[in-house]
Amino acid sequence: MMGPQRDIQRERLFYIEFLALFVGQVSRKDLVSRFGISEPAATKDLSLYAELVPGMLRYDLRQKCYVLGEGEPYFEHDPEQALYSLAGERAIAMDTEHARRLPSWVNSSIKRDVPLSVVAAITRCIYQRRKMAVRYGSLSTGARERVLSPVALVNDGLRWHIRCFAHEHDEFRDYNLARFSTVSVSDPSDVSLNEDREWNTEVRLRLVPHPKAKHPETISLDYGITDGAKYVTLRACLVGYFLRHWHIDFSDEATGDPKAQQLFLDNKRDLREAGVPNWAFEQELS
Repeated sequence: MMGPQRDIQRERLFYIEFLALFVGQVSRKDLVSRFGISEPAATKDLSLYAELVPGMLRYDLRQKCYVLGEGEPYFEHDPEQALYSLAGERAIAMDTEHARRLPSWVNSSIKRDVPLSVVAAITRCIYQRRKMAVRYGSLSTGARERVLSPVALVNDGLRWHIRCFAHEHDEFRDYNLARFSTVSVSDPSDVSLNEDREWNTEVRLRLVPHPKAKHPETISLDYGITDGAKYVTLRACLVGYFLRHWHIDFSDEATGDPKAQQLFLDNKRDLREAGVPNWAFEQELS
């Protein structure tokens, strides 16, 4: 049976591989800041991992860190857990059950499991600011080759999206992670997230109990509504996902079913004027 110290070291080796796969590089500083170990200890861990998985890491003199090589991963990685960790929502660890838990159920996804290689290539492109050559399927045009510059991760509560600059359209768009079938890391990209107007524009949603609700006071209790409305600040490009995830009625005349759509968007016109894209208010999404 593996002892506590050996377990801790394996956790550090797992983290080395995680960074190499999903970020593309790892340094002693990463281990020192994550685990509170000394630089000599971090050097020893990196050397041990390099011996354990030959070819997976190579040292880059210019960047003064290890970068991803051509080897195969030693540990198993859960792409979903990795994405949440990269988004800052969960700590990354070998054993996702290590924390104390209560009996519970969390809504499960029926979306396809995206291959680790596809997810890791996308996250490396975001971190390293590189273009990616992909095969991506859409409901309107089917599967075809595209060149994208990914800039951010988005989770709408139901699925993961990749915010990208679409070079053929010369604009920023969202791409459903489950629709990527192949991804190849390509040339360096000069696209910056700072150029994405919809990402950098914040808007304020005014949400009220549905005007046709029989007991609006119960809805107010559910959502912590005081003084008649609840305000939510979002990036302009995320409004459409938010409205659908929370089943909010965004029709012009509150024509939705108050039993299914307990909240109503009360400032739709203001949001349009502030820069929220038109697709956010369309009933059907492609």
